[in-house]
Amino acid sequence: MVDSGACLPPELAGAPQVTVVPMSIEVDGRSLRDGVDISSEELYSMLRAAGPLPTSSSPSPGEYLRAFREAGADSVLCLTIPGGFSTMERSARVAAEMLREERPGKRVEVMDTGTAAAGFTLVAEAAAAACAAGLELEQVVAHVARLAASTRVIAALETMRFLVRSGRVPALAGRGSDLLRVRPVFAFVGGDVRRLGLVQGTRRALRTVVDSLYEQMPRDAPLRLAAFCGDAASTMEPLVEALRGRFGVDGVEQLSLTPVIALHTGPGLFGAAAIRDLPLPG
Repeated sequence: MVDSGACLPPELAGAPQVTVVPMSIEVDGRSLRDGVDISSEELYSMLRAAGPLPTSSSPSPGEYLRAFREAGADSVLCLTIPGGFSTMERSARVAAEMLREERPGKRVEVMDTGTAAAGFTLVAEAAAAACAAGLELEQVVAHVARLAASTRVIAALETMRFLVRSGRVPALAGRGSDLLRVRPVFAFVGGDVRRLGLVQGTRRALRTVVDSLYEQMPRDAPLRLAAFCGDAASTMEPLVEALRGRFGVDGVEQLSLTPVIALHTGPGLFGAAAIRDLPLPG
C-alpha cells in the first residue's frame, strides 16, 4: 500500500497486490483526489497562472484504516515517505494500531522508505514484485528495507518558490537562487534533502543530475534507473540518453509525476533515481 505520491505506473497501480491511497489537493474550496480528480497538466496550469495556489493534504488515519480494512490480504506492507516531510507515516501507524485492536488476525507493517518521488516509485515497484511472488511479510519487509536504503534521488528545480512555500527551504535562499536565474540541484538521501549546488542552464543541470547520481551509487550490483520531469517534457529524452550513457545500461524507466508532487516542486522539475536491483530472497 502506498499513497498517490508514489507515482506508480497505471498498470501497477491497478494490480491486485497494490492499493493506492490518494492524497488530496484543495482548489477553490474543492477537495480533489490526487491523480484522479485532477491531472498534472491541470495542476501545472494553475501554478503558472496568477492567483491563489492550491494546497495539499495527506491521507488521514481514517482513510488509511478504511484502506487497511478493504485490502484483500491478511498481511499489508504500507510504504510512506519520511515522517519529516509529511504526516502520512504517523497517520498510517495510528490506523495500523486501530486495526490491530479491531482485527487481531490482520497484520500491517508501516515502513518509512526514506525517499520520495521517483525513489518512492522504485521502492514501491520492488515491494509489489515481492508481494506478487508470494513472499512472507517478514521477507518482503527485509528485502524492501535493503533496497530503500540504497535509493538515491537527484533533481533540478526551475525555481525554489514552491519549496519555500512548503517550508522546506528558507525564503531568503529561495529568492536568491531565483534572482540569479540558476537551477538548484538537490539530493534526496536517507530521509533528508540537501542542496548539491546552483547550476546555470538546463544542460549543465542535467549533467549535474546524472553525474551526481552516478557518483552516489555502488558499482558492485546491478541498478534500476528512473527518469522523471514535470512539465519539461523536452528534457526527458536527453536525460534518459545521458543516464544510459553514464551508467552503461539500456533500460531507464520514464515516470510521470502526480499533481501533488508538482504542487510542491513547481514547473520545470526534472531528475533521476536509482536503486540496487537485488534478487528476491529465497
